Amino acid sequence: MKRLVLLAGALVLSTAAQAQDSEFKHNGEFRVRYYNDMTPSGVKDAPANKSDVEGRARIGLTMRKGENVQAHVSLLHGTIFGADKATSTTIGSTGYSTATTNNLVLVNQAYGWWKASEGLTFKVGRFHVNIADGSVFSSDDWLVVPHTHEGLQVGYDTDFAGFNLFLIKNSEYGVQGNPDSDPEQNTTLLSVDLKNMPEAVKMANLHLAMVKGQETAAPARGIQDAMHIGLTVGGDVSNFMYKATAAFQSGAQSKTAAAETKLGGNMFDLMVGYSMPETMGLKLHAGYHMDSGDDAPADDKNETYQPLYYDSHRFAGLMDILGWGNLTYWNVGASVMPSEDLEVGLGLYGFSKSKENGGVNQTSRPGGTTAGALANKSDLGMELDVFAVKKYGTGFQIDAHLGAFMPGGAFKDAATKMEATIMQVMIAGTMTF
Repeated sequence: MKRLVLLAGALVLSTAAQAQDSEFKHNGEFRVRYYNDMTPSGVKDAPANKSDVEGRARIGLTMRKGENVQAHVSLLHGTIFGADKATSTTIGSTGYSTATTNNLVLVNQAYGWWKASEGLTFKVGRFHVNIADGSVFSSDDWLVVPHTHEGLQVGYDTDFAGFNLFLIKNSEYGVQGNPDSDPEQNTTLLSVDLKNMPEAVKMANLHLAMVKGQETAAPARGIQDAMHIGLTVGGDVSNFMYKATAAFQSGAQSKTAAAETKLGGNMFDLMVGYSMPETMGLKLHAGYHMDSGDDAPADDKNETYQPLYYDSHRFAGLMDILGWGNLTYWNVGASVMPSEDLEVGLGLYGFSKSKENGGVNQTSRPGGTTAGALANKSDLGMELDVFAVKKYGTGFQIDAHLGAFMPGGAFKDAATKMEATIMQVMIAGTMTF
């Protein structure tokens, strides 16, 4: 009996020691955003406005065992207020469907991480991929549901560079009638961050992405073998700031027995700025962006740049009307900080098509401009944004912007003429824990 008591005591002490060696940390976020888009279609005498509210709640749990092993789970609920009851015909209905995505709690991240040696790490599962300035791969946290990827990440850190190899499973289609096929799409991404650069260079990233897929059975998606290679450099010297990204795409976008579509796109994104910290933190900046388009979409080569998972809200204006792909624009802007917890600023953008006969990517906001094809003209219009960010010491932040998009000739001369200025008001509150 005495031996059993001693054994039980030893077991309790061992369990307690293991529990002390384990560490659990959690974090959370709640965000709500109000949008009011005025004349969102750009068509005169169309419905005056479109308003909606987005809500998102996120909680993360990190489980750590010592210094070399950890796992992370992030749960997220994102919704458009009232969308779940959009088809209800009952006056005053309060019931909610149990089968819509507006009611689901999503597993946004779920991965394990292992530090195998001083410089070698492994991550496997579902996780965010953020490299360089977010112009190629980003989780794009502005979205209601950020981008995640499933696969394996191998990291290797040296004195001169940090290497990260991502083996991502984009899609697993399942057998489509041909047991000998392996219908899937995968991305192999290598990101290299150079170290020990000159003081004026704060960021130097090389990246190479290979997208491969095959499906020969119905429904045929064709064979894909595309390559994306790029470079991002950025930094500052004295009070000057700069950043430049260049990317090039090649290979086969799709290949079937009947035809092959080759890929040949490119993208350049440049920014220069000047800061005056003593003058209320004044910052001035100017930028230029160009990604290629295609004037002859019916031939066997697609020269329109194919954006991957870039941080869409950081580029091409705060109204999120236009997306990359056959898009060229310039922009200028300024911001000041009247106090440590308040920033206000403005930005002006001038948009055009890279190839006037090609199409453009229009995002889901404000929604109305996605209807109909644009005219074969290069001028897309201009956008003016005014924004403010107010931070509070309790982990609460308010963001707001007012935007005005003035359509250009490609919109005005479309089959459905879009001539009216589109206005947008956005107010967001974010709590972090």
